[in-house]
Amino acid sequence: MRRLVLSFLVVLVLVLFSGCAGQINNIMRSWEGHHYSDLIASWGPPQQVFDDGFGGRILVWTSVRSFTSPGQATTYTTGTATAYDNYIWGSATSHTTYSPPQTYGWTAYRMFWIDSSGFIYRWGWKGL
Repeated sequence: MRRLVLSFLVVLVLVLFSGCAGQINNIMRSWEGHHYSDLIASWGPPQQVFDDGFGGRILVWTSVRSFTSPGQATTYTTGTATAYDNYIWGSATSHTTYSPPQTYGWTAYRMFWIDSSGFIYRWGWKGL
């Protein structure tokens, strides 16, 4: 049951965020050809800077993200009962199981490749 709920949540998150991927692509693409100083003025300083191997740099912004699934209580009742003369005869047993909330975390990356003149020529991202 828990796997089924987790699988459903993963599919739901993927469906909800599929539209977000296009928006992120558009935002990242809009910086191509701009000078990196404009990007830093807008986004703030990057968390990491690497050499790109061609005389330029790779600027990396990171953000820790999380998602918490809701807890769920499920009650199962077994047994029988009969109503007779305003009395209820029989027995029943109820069992309740509880799945606590689960928090999942990941890191989102936004990367820009800067040429030796300081202009953005490539971009990439991972994680929504």
